[in-house]
Amino acid sequence: MTTYPKTRLLPVIETWEAWGQVFTKVALWKPAVQEICRRASIPLESIETGYPGTNAVFVVNQRYVVKIYAPFCHDDYHLERELLTKLGEKTLIPAPAILARGILEDSISWPYIIMEYLSGQPIREVREKIDHANLLEITAHMGTIVRVLHKIPIASLNNLDRSQSGWQRYCQHQLKTLMKKLQRNYILPDPVIEAIPAFVADEIFKGRASKNTPLALVHGDLTEDHWLLDDTHGHWSLSGLFDFADAKISPATYEWVALWFGALDRNHENLASFMHSYDPTIMLDDDFYRRAMAYTFLHEFGAEIIDNVLPEHIRNDIPSIEHLVQVLWCQ
Repeated sequence: MTTYPKTRLLPVIETWEAWGQVFTKVALWKPAVQEICRRASIPLESIETGYPGTNAVFVVNQRYVVKIYAPFCHDDYHLERELLTKLGEKTLIPAPAILARGILEDSISWPYIIMEYLSGQPIREVREKIDHANLLEITAHMGTIVRVLHKIPIASLNNLDRSQSGWQRYCQHQLKTLMKKLQRNYILPDPVIEAIPAFVADEIFKGRASKNTPLALVHGDLTEDHWLLDDTHGHWSLSGLFDFADAKISPATYEWVALWFGALDRNHENLASFMHSYDPTIMLDDDFYRRAMAYTFLHEFGAEIIDNVLPEHIRNDIPSIEHLVQVLWCQ
């Protein structure tokens, strides 16, 4: 790999607060993006911010995407670099191809990748324009794509913990984190919060040893922001799936959380269409929704999802987790 001299193009960022103030400012990042493009022999003709997420993302010349990782997210760089390379072997998954990667050695190190630009608009922005039948076609196609993703052999992945013990550690840590957030922000009554660990243990591990729970590669954040759609004479179709920085090795059910609250818009017909394509043997019954609630508690953004979806005026009146299942997953 070519070695480049150090640059002095970017400020030193030491906190998330400081990062949040600068990561979408084109004027600040343009010199760094220009240097990254120069290394890849890409003339910089235009630059604009991509959809705001965690890292700094810029669309260059409407043909390339430059992603520069926050100083606290170097693991995301190694993960996405590996996953996008692996996904490039799966033609049914419309993930962006990596065109270049490297480290911009500035006052601090800035990992980056250059990806192909995927055409289309996030489903969030165009959902209201899509007719019912077309939307069910799209959700069925999502099911096909996610089925292929979940069948990728996890033994071939090096930047994720593939062990059952790693999944168990994640669950223990996430439950503690979730309960603190729910209590601190008064999202649920204390008796409901205190019942969460037993509910999760019963719903996820009942009837079989936890060490035998099948694990898969999951995207982890299948929201309405990460699926792209193209319009061809009024007919919409999937054109891209991106941002694998939150991917992990977990049971496949973990995937349904962001999908349900995001891309599927909490619509039961959308969910049925997706599942019929993904695996028609999965029954959308009471057991499914209870397990889905358990995985909502285990999701990395579970507390934020509940906080965003649950109306404030009913929070103090939630009597049990069973009632919460009805409100979040069954209505």
